[in-house]
Amino acid sequence: MSPRWLRRGRPWLVPQPATPAVAVAMALVAQMLPAAAREDAVFDPSSCDRRYTFDLRDWVVDYLRPTVSLGGKADRKLPFDIPLANKKAALLVNGSYPGPLVEALEGELVCVTVLNNLLAEAVAIHWHGLHMRGYPSMDGVYGVTQAGISAQGGSFTYRFRANTGTHFYHAHMQALQADRGLKGPIVVRARNDPHGAMYQDERIIALSDEWPNPDVCLRAEGAQPGNPVCKEIEKATWNGVWGDGSEAYPWPMVHVEQGKCYRLRFIGMMGQTQNFQIEIAGHNMTLIAVDGEDVKPVRLSKINLHAGERADVVVCADQDPGNYLMTATYDLACFLETAPAPHMPKVDSCKFWAFLSYAGHDEQPGRATRKLLGGYEPPRGTGGGGKPRPVDGPAWDTNLQSSWNLVKNLQPVTEPEKADVTYVLDVGVAGPSFDNASQPYATTDRMFMFTEVRPWRKPSTPLLHTKGLCGADGVPFITVGNATVVELVINNLSPTAHVLHMHGMRFSVVNYASYSESWCSNAHFECFFLPLAVAKPLHCPNARAGDPGTKFPYDAYWGCPYDAARDIKTQNLQNPLQKDMISLWRRSWAVIRFRADNPGTWLFHCHMEQHIPTGQIMAFNIHPERQPPVPEDVPTEGPCSKWSEATSPAQLASRARPPKRPTNFV
Repeated sequence: MSPRWLRRGRPWLVPQPATPAVAVAMALVAQMLPAAAREDAVFDPSSCDRRYTFDLRDWVVDYLRPTVSLGGKADRKLPFDIPLANKKAALLVNGSYPGPLVEALEGELVCVTVLNNLLAEAVAIHWHGLHMRGYPSMDGVYGVTQAGISAQGGSFTYRFRANTGTHFYHAHMQALQADRGLKGPIVVRARNDPHGAMYQDERIIALSDEWPNPDVCLRAEGAQPGNPVCKEIEKATWNGVWGDGSEAYPWPMVHVEQGKCYRLRFIGMMGQTQNFQIEIAGHNMTLIAVDGEDVKPVRLSKINLHAGERADVVVCADQDPGNYLMTATYDLACFLETAPAPHMPKVDSCKFWAFLSYAGHDEQPGRATRKLLGGYEPPRGTGGGGKPRPVDGPAWDTNLQSSWNLVKNLQPVTEPEKADVTYVLDVGVAGPSFDNASQPYATTDRMFMFTEVRPWRKPSTPLLHTKGLCGADGVPFITVGNATVVELVINNLSPTAHVLHMHGMRFSVVNYASYSESWCSNAHFECFFLPLAVAKPLHCPNARAGDPGTKFPYDAYWGCPYDAARDIKTQNLQNPLQKDMISLWRRSWAVIRFRADNPGTWLFHCHMEQHIPTGQIMAFNIHPERQPPVPEDVPTEGPCSKWSEATSPAQLASRARPPKRPTNFV
C-alpha cells in the first residue's frame, strides 16, 4: 500500500560486571536525587496528544517501487511475479514505504508504539531531528539509549515532546535496517508559522537511494575504504517511486494546482548517497527552513540536499500547465557514468528524475535517452514544461565555504568570542587494512571520529543507563559537565567525504574549509588518491595522517587539518547557520559549536550507512548529574543496572541482564 501522505490532495495524516568502586559511584548518584526523581515515571497513555502504532514486518518487494501501486502494468506485484533482479527482502512499517507520516503540533506529547513483528531482528527507532528534551531515553539508539525491542512480538512505546520542523524516523538498531525500509517522515508544525502566508498547501518529498540487497552493497570490503562494495549508486526514489517513463515504471509525480504556492518538505533519506543536487525546471525555490529550523527566506535555483538533511522550500505553481522536470543529481558519482575508477565500478546514472505535474494536464512525459558513453539525456517536459522559463537565484551547496553565509537563521544567534571548552575530533580510517577475503566484516579499515584513534565500541549496557560509569570501557564518549558552549574542531583525515549528524541538539557552523573550491574540488578528483608526501609541498604544509599504521592506498589517508593561526580569519560568530547535519568535505575541516543544555547521552556520527558499522561514531554525555531517570519500561541489557534503579552497590552488581549483542553495530 502507499502511505496516505503520498496520495493526491492533503499530504498528511490527521491522527562486564560492575566493580565495587563503580557500583558505589552509581548508587551515590542515584541517592543524590530527590526521592521523587528516583522513581521511574509511570507512563499514562491517556496523556498522549498524538498516538501512533508502528507494526514492523518482513516483506518481499520490488526495490524500484516497493509499495506504491499506480495501476495497470505499474500495479504492485506479488513477490512471485517480481523479476529476480528486483526482489528485495524489506522491513516495513505498517506495510508501506516510506513509512507512515508522524505529525504533530510543536510541544505536543507524541506517543508511538512499536510492535516488532520482524522474524529475526531486534529494532530501535530514532527520531531524526527531534531533540527529546526531558526524554533522552526515547532517542532510539541501540547501545546508547536502549537495548533492542525484541523480534517476534516485542513492543515499546516511545513518547516525547515534539520540536518544530521537518524531520524523519529510521531504524537505529544497526545501520542497514533503514536501507531495507524502516524509515518515514515526521512533520511538526509551528503553532504560529512565520512563513505561513507564503503558501497554501504542502507536499513531502522523501528522496532515497535504493538497493536490491543493501546488506551486501553497503559494506566496504575490497572497495575504496569508506565506499560501498557494489557501486556508488544503484537507483533512487522520490517518495518510494523510481521511474524511467515506461508503462511498468512511470515517472514519479509531485501533483500541484495552478495558482497555488506549496511548501515542499525535502527529506534526504539516503543511506550511502552523500547528496542530491535538486533542481525544478521553470520554478524558483524559496528556502524557508533547514534541518527543521526557520531561516530568512532566500530565493535559490538549486539546493544540495545531503543525507539526513531537510530543506523546506516554497514553490509557486505559476506557470502554464504541464509536467516540469525535477532533477536529483548525485554529482560525486557523475564521472562514473562513463568509466570506472580503482575499486569504484561504473554507474548506470547519477541523475534521477520526477515531474512537477499540474492538475488537468494529462499528457505523459517520454523516456530518457541513453548517451553514447554512459548516462542519460533527461526526459522532456510536456505542456508548459516543454519550454520552461529560466530560473534565477544562486545555487546553495554547503560543501562550499562560500555558501555558508548565504542562508541566515530567522532568529539570530550570536556566538561568544571563545567557547567554554574545545575538543579536536579527528575523522579517519584505522588499520589494519582489508587485504584478503578471510577477514571478517567490520574488523578492517575501521573508521573513527574522536579525540584519538578509537572506533566505536558498543557499551555492554546502554550508555545512558549507566552515565558511562559501567560497561563502557573503550567506548569513545566525552562527558560534558561544567561547560555551556562546546566547540568542536573536526578534521577529516581521509579522502572520503562525510555527512555528520548530532542527536539531541542543533549546532552553529562557525567556520568551514575552502578546499572544496580549490585544490580538492570535484574537478580535482586526483585529490582522492593524492599521497601525503606529495600533498605537503603542493597544498598543505600541515597535512597529517589519520592512522600512521594504515598505508593503503599509497599513503592516501591524510587530511589538511584546521590551523587557528591560518584559518580563524574566516570564522563567523554573527548569526552562523544552525543545523543538526553538516557535510565534511574530503581532507577538510569544519568548526561547530553547540549549547550543552539538554541533559542526556547524544550520539554524533556519520550518516552514510556503511560508515556506521565500521565505527565512525562517538557520543556526548551531557550533564549526567541532571539527566532524568530512565523509565522502567525502556529496554536494557548487559551486566549493569540502570543508574536510577541502583539503590545499593549490591543491587547494581547483581541484576541479571540478557546476553550482550554484537559490539560493532549501532
